[in-house]
Amino acid sequence: MARTAISPTGPLATFLHERGASFASGRVRGFADESEQLGAPQLAPLLGTGLLRATGADRLEFVHAHVSSEVKRLKVGDMSEGLLLNHKGHALAQLVVVRQAEAVILAVDGGAGAVVEKQLREHIIFDDVRLEPLPWATLTLQGDSAASILQGVLAEELPGDRRFLELSFEDQPLLVHPVRRSGAGGCDLHGPESVIVTLAERLLAAGARLAGERSLELQRVLAGIPSAEGEGGEGVLPQEAGLEPLVNYRKGCYLGQEIMARVEARGNLRRSLHGLKLEAWPEAGAKDIVQAGKPVGRLGTVAEHPELGVVALAVLRKGLAEDAHLEVAGTRAYVAPLPLN
Repeated sequence: MARTAISPTGPLATFLHERGASFASGRVRGFADESEQLGAPQLAPLLGTGLLRATGADRLEFVHAHVSSEVKRLKVGDMSEGLLLNHKGHALAQLVVVRQAEAVILAVDGGAGAVVEKQLREHIIFDDVRLEPLPWATLTLQGDSAASILQGVLAEELPGDRRFLELSFEDQPLLVHPVRRSGAGGCDLHGPESVIVTLAERLLAAGARLAGERSLELQRVLAGIPSAEGEGGEGVLPQEAGLEPLVNYRKGCYLGQEIMARVEARGNLRRSLHGLKLEAWPEAGAKDIVQAGKPVGRLGTVAEHPELGVVALAVLRKGLAEDAHLEVAGTRAYVAPLPLN
């Protein structure tokens, strides 16, 4: 299955432990001195990202037929961002697809690599396609000065929108592509563990600061950027969760496409993405949002800001007033416009 965890004895694990990383469910939640680095360019390890490499004569058509974004018409060096949907049109995974000369690589967010690999393998029948998990690690560099720091370390021009950079760094392969995980945006970096550690050390020396996924989630919530892991999933349509940019309405048939076409044609969605401010951290696992005891939405990613307090993204019924008083498992919450400030 697509790997979603680093080797416990590998170079990246050693690097992270030496720098005081705290872990939860196999992912880095934070670092010991992170609270002093708010606003700095954030370099975060994404241990939940799984990478798959698809080869064979039918690789483009095969991947194209299973994700919500354009793949078949990508040129070498192009990338697209998309979703893996189920038959109800709900997003099971969020991913980036990059087209190399002889392969297609899928970088799957949020620990969903095994889900994507399983579904793809189950649909290989007569297709000339081979799937190979890539035992690579992933970093993301986000923030206002992320581009200048990364460009200085790589000594390469960074890729533009919908393009990726493939290069040799320390004689090992490295993939770089733009992705917006914060208001300012940045890039994801994929490569073997040893090269990722070397790259991390040089980025830190150039001014980046280590951050965990807790800080990334805060930046994403403040900017109003949804994710399939946080705001999508079972029971939520991508359009309700703000994930519509990852759906290509012009491409051919894929799992969930019929539902997407119906949504586009009718345009009668009852829910949309909103910001929330909460009076306290909600009970673990709480998802249902109610108003006067009646369900009005679903809680997404929750984060804590030093000045704003507890904030979140949520999929809510349309028509709620901006100052509507809601509850999540007894915790009071208030609708707030995005971006949050």
